[in-house]
Amino acid sequence: MPVVDLNVDRNLLCANFDGYKLSFDAIAVLRQNLHLQREPLKLEPHARHQYSLLHTELFARHNALFSDPWARHNSYYMNCEHQLVMCSYDEQRGQAREQRVVYEMRQQLADHGDGFAHVAGDYNYTLRFISEKYCVLCDGMLSYTLLDTGDRAGRADNWQLITRTPIINTLTDPDGQRGFQLYDARLDIVQERKQISLACGHVARRQRNGSIDVHVLEVTWSRWTLAVNGGQWSYDICQQLQTTGSIYYCAFEPRAESLILCSNRELQAAASNVPNGPAYTWTQSDGNLTLCFPLQQHVARHDVHIHCTGNQLRVEFQAQTLLDATLYRNLDHELTTWTLATVEAAQQLQLTLFKQQAEHWPRLLQLDNADEEPDADADPDADADAEPERLPIPNLEDPVEECDFPLGATNADVKMVRFNLPTKSITHTIFLGLTPPIFVSNLRAGFPAAFVTRQDIDGAVWLQQFQPSRPDEWSVRHEGQLPAFGYVQASKQERKFIDCCPHLDYAVICESYRHVFIYKPRNDSANGLRNRYGPQVVIGKQHLVTLDDDVGEVLGLTTAPNVITILAEHAVFYLQV
Repeated sequence: MPVVDLNVDRNLLCANFDGYKLSFDAIAVLRQNLHLQREPLKLEPHARHQYSLLHTELFARHNALFSDPWARHNSYYMNCEHQLVMCSYDEQRGQAREQRVVYEMRQQLADHGDGFAHVAGDYNYTLRFISEKYCVLCDGMLSYTLLDTGDRAGRADNWQLITRTPIINTLTDPDGQRGFQLYDARLDIVQERKQISLACGHVARRQRNGSIDVHVLEVTWSRWTLAVNGGQWSYDICQQLQTTGSIYYCAFEPRAESLILCSNRELQAAASNVPNGPAYTWTQSDGNLTLCFPLQQHVARHDVHIHCTGNQLRVEFQAQTLLDATLYRNLDHELTTWTLATVEAAQQLQLTLFKQQAEHWPRLLQLDNADEEPDADADPDADADAEPERLPIPNLEDPVEECDFPLGATNADVKMVRFNLPTKSITHTIFLGLTPPIFVSNLRAGFPAAFVTRQDIDGAVWLQQFQPSRPDEWSVRHEGQLPAFGYVQASKQERKFIDCCPHLDYAVICESYRHVFIYKPRNDSANGLRNRYGPQVVIGKQHLVTLDDDVGEVLGLTTAPNVITILAEHAVFYLQV
C-alpha cells in the first residue's frame, strides 16, 4: 500500500515570523437578535443511551451554521420551527441583511411515529452545498432531501424540493436505527449523467466476540443518479465502512470514486453487505397507514402480490420480497387496498392499510423479543430526563469501552486513508502520528475540503491532488501556511470552533462562550525591526473579541473575506475583520 508523504513547500514558510502581538484596534461587531420562537435548533445526546465518547464528539463538534462556498457571505441555520434561515452580509455596504426563511422543512417531515418531531437521540440537521443551484439536507433522523436553491447570489427565497429518500433501507435495517450526520456531498457528471455522492455517519452499538458491547462509527456511502432522460433520481447504497475511533476528516475526491477519511482507529468495511433492494416510506393517521415502494418503470398489476393477515404483512414484486414483517398492531385486512401511481416521473406502489383500532403507532414494525418493549403509559419526557444508571467499573485503570481510552493509554496513530470503491480497498495512507488535524475548512467552491496539520509550531494547510488521467495516483498539496498557529491553537483549552479565511488572511478560534480570538499573520512588519544578523522581522496581530454575556452558547461559525459570522443561542454576530 503506497504511503503518501506530506511534503512541505518551503516557499510558503515564513522563517522570520516572530509571533503575534495583541492589538487594541477595534473590531466592528454587528448583532442581530433572534426571535424567541425561532432560535437555532440544538439537540443534545440522549442521557441514557448516548453516553460514549463518539456520541459526545458528534454532538459537541456540530457546527449549526452552514457556509455556502459559492456565496461566502451567506450562511444558513435551522431554527426551532424547522425553517432554514439565511444570514447574509452585504460586503459593499458593510451591513448585515435582514434574515429570511428560504425553506420550510416541516412540510417535508413524514410521520415516522414521532409526531413530526425529533425524538431524544436524533442528530442535528446538516446541510451541504454541491453546486450553484443544488444542496443536500440531512434531517438528522432518517432522510436526505435534495433541494433546488435557484440563484443564491440573488434573492432566491423559495427553494424547491427535488427528491427525498431514506438514508438506510428500512427493509434491511431491522434494528430501526435512526440519527445520521452528513459528512460530505459532491456533484459530478459521470457518463453524461448527474451523480451526487453522499457520506454520512451514525454511531451504533455492536457486539464483539459475542458478548462485549462496543460503539462504532458507521459511515454510509450512497449515491443519487439522475436518469438519462432527466426525469427520475435513483438512490443506491454503495458501501458501508466502520471504525471504533473518531473521524476527523471525511471528503470525496473529484469524481467520487474514492473517499478520504482520517481516524485514530482502523477503518474497515462493514461486516454485512448492504443490499440494493428498494426502500419504502410510510406515513400514518389515527385510522390507517400508507406505505410507498419505489418500483421500476412499466410495472404490470400482476407483478405485485400483497398478503395481509392480522399483523403479518408480505409485499412481493415479481420474484423479490419487498417487505415480510410483523406489524406493531393488528390490521383490518379486508379493507387493504393498493394502487400503482406515478409520482415525479417515478412509478411506485402505494399500499393503504387500515388499523383494527384507531390509535397512534410509535413504530411500524414490532420489536424483536430480545428488545425491551417500552411502557405505553410511561412519560417519554421523564425517561429522557432521568438520571442514567451508573455503570459498574471493576477496574478504574481499564476503559469502559474501547473508544473511551484514557489519555496517553493508547499507541494508535492517526491515519488518513483513501478508500477506493471499484477495488473496495484502501489504496493510500498518510500517517499523521498521534496528533489529529487541527481543523478542516472549505477553501474553494467545488473542491474537497482542506485539512490543517501541525507542522512544527505552524499550521500547514493541505488540499487533495487528483489527476483524472491517472486515477491510481493520489497525493496532497501544500496549499498554505498559518505561522505559529499550531502553537497558538494548542494553548486554547476552551476552544470549540476553529476556521480560517478562504484566502488564509486570518484564522479564528471561538470558545463556547463569549471569547473569539482572531489571528492575522500577514499584517505587520514590526516597524522595521530586524534581527541583528537576519532579515526584517514579521509580527502578526491578535485580536480578542468578547461577545455579549446574554447571547448564550456559541453554536456555529463561518468565515468569509473580511467578515466572520457567529451563531449564538439568542443572536447572530458579524465581525468585520
